[in-house]
Amino acid sequence: MKKLIYHIGKLNEEEQLKLDMEDTFSRTVEERIELGFIPMNMPIIDEAPYRIFDSMDGYRRWAKERLPSWLGYTG
Repeated sequence: MKKLIYHIGKLNEEEQLKLDMEDTFSRTVEERIELGFIPMNMPIIDEAPYRIFDSMDGYRRWAKERLPSWLGYTG
């Protein structure tokens, strides 16, 4: 179990970094891995279990036309 740390007032950058590191190192590797992934539903990509394209050009055309730019697949 983690120990609680209370601090009154604002921490400087070095103190905050030290507390963050202590918090990180108090967790197991499994906990750190679990906290490192953010589950999210990706529109269009998650709608079909798989897709088959005849060529890489076909995939690129599909990605450019259908995927939002914030996913980073357009190019």
